[in-house]
Formats: sequence, C-alpha cells, structure tokens
Amino acid sequence: MSAVSPLAQPEAWNLVAPEYVRELVAPFETFSRDALLRAGVASGTRVVDVAAGPGTLALLAAREGARVTAVDFSAEMIAALRARATEARLDIDALEGDGMALPFEDGAFDAAFSMFGLIFFPDRARGFQELHRVLRPGGRAVVSSWPPFDRSREMRAVYTRLWEKLGVTPAQLNAGPMSDPDTCQREMASAGFVKVTVHEVQAHLDYPSTAVMVDATTRSSAPAVLARRALGAQWEPLFWSMHEHAQAELGAGPQRVTLTAYLTTGARP
Repeated sequence: MSAVSPLAQPEAWNLVAPEYVRELVAPFETFSRDALLRAGVASGTRVVDVAAGPGTLALLAAREGARVTAVDFSAEMIAALRARATEARLDIDALEGDGMALPFEDGAFDAAFSMFGLIFFPDRARGFQELHRVLRPGGRAVVSSWPPFDRSREMRAVYTRLWEKLGVTPAQLNAGPMSDPDTCQREMASAGFVKVTVHEVQAHLDYPSTAVMVDATTRSSAPAVLARRALGAQWEPLFWSMHEHAQAELGAGPQRVTLTAYLTTGARP
C-alpha cells in the first residue's frame, strides 16, 4: 500500500493557512464563481463546501444568499474561514471534519463542492460517495483538480530546483490526482453521478517581478512549506537557487501566471 500523501494530513494546511489566504483566495475565486454557476447556486440553495480551506467558495455562495455549510480537516483553515465570514457579516456553518465521513443526513444539500480538496483525500472514491450521499436527487456536485504540472512554464521555473533536491521526477509530478479529463469523468461517474462533464477553466496571477513571484508562491504552497520545514538549514541555499533558476528562465521583470483547472460536474440521479 502506498504511503498517505503529506497533503492528506491537516498539518500541511495548518502551516500554510495565513499565506494561502493572502496569496491564493483572489485567483481561486475565479474557479469558485465558475463552479457556483455550473451548479446553479442561488438564494436559498443549500450548499456544502467540502475541504473548504479558508472559504473561497463558501463566502461567494453566502453572498448569493445560499445556506452554506463548510467542512475542512484543518483547524487553521476553519479558523481563517470563520474570521473572514465574521468580517464580511456572512452566516456560514463552518465545521472541522472529515470529507470522507461527512456528519450530515442523506440528501441534506442541493449543491456540493470540493475545490482542490477531494483530490488529496487518501480515498477519493469515498470522498465522491459522500458528496453523492449528502446531495438530494437532482442536486449537482463540482470537484476541481489540476492538470499536469508541466503545463505552467512559470511554475516549472520556480520549482525545478526544489523537485531536483527532493528527487521528484517529471513523470511523478505529472501523475497528479485527477490530472486528466478521462480520470475526472470516470471517478465521478463511479460514485453514481450522472451527466458528468469536465470543463477547463483559467485564472491569472500577476506579479511585479520574478522575485516577488518566487517568494509568494513558496510561502503559499503547502509542498514548499513542508519542504522548508523538513530541509532545515538546507532550505536557505536551495531557496536562492530557486530564485536564480527562475530569473534565468523567465527574466527578472513582471510575470503573469496562468492557472488552469479542471472542474468536473455531475448530478445525483
């Protein structure tokens, strides 16, 4: 049996929560708005956001008047979500919990989401089954995932030196969970969803310089934060080599990073 990914443990997301909010909420709102439209969320819709992180989708849904419940296994992410909801004066029921064993009755929701969360579950099939179970008949689910890593020139430039240090091969990087449309469709359909479709959606991140891009992305990336912690004194020279490599590949000036995601949608019959 393969080892459970560190990204399937709360610690990684607890460590990264503050910078995740600072750097990634804005671009991830693009994906969340698209997901909400595809699920037909409107005022009064009962929404569950599983592996909700700091509430990117949950807050948008609540602003539309939806009745939102959000679940995440990271205490720090749930704390960030609650703080953001309080600041925005939005009513969201935020729970610390397991997306593979949701504490809700069958058919409790009209729409269910997992934005870049279910992909890291140790048992994705169980995660899909739980989304299916808590949806009413006719309710829709949306699950997002990333295509192969090598589609982003900028992210390759930032992380090449780190992956070399960790002994991660390009083939391993590009074999991510649900990283192709066929797999996305098959996994959702296997849980009993019908009318399953996969949509490619893009968002953008703009940085004033390559140096700012390297700093920001490594602060908000759970794998990078875990690597920094594990490498100890070896991190500092590695980090500067990441800067040097990125500038050699991209130049020192402003950068626009295009983030591409797959949004897989399906309905409970």
